[in-house]
Amino acid sequence: MVIFSALIFLNFIIAEVSNSYANINAEIDALIYKERASLIQESEDLMYESTKQNDKVKFPKYIIIRELEE
Repeated sequence: MVIFSALIFLNFIIAEVSNSYANINAEIDALIYKERASLIQESEDLMYESTKQNDKVKFPKYIIIRELEE
């Protein structure tokens, strides 16, 4: 009975770990884009305001938003 209970418990643990991995794997692209955006914001915060105002190529007055079709 103890061995049977241990097998059921280990099966439950493996199922939960697999479920967590599947959830993270599904959200990985969004997490990567979010982390990249935070790194870009951090690097832009370190720049001088005069650089941001004078460099029209890197800091345009408009934003282009593209959506991916799946």
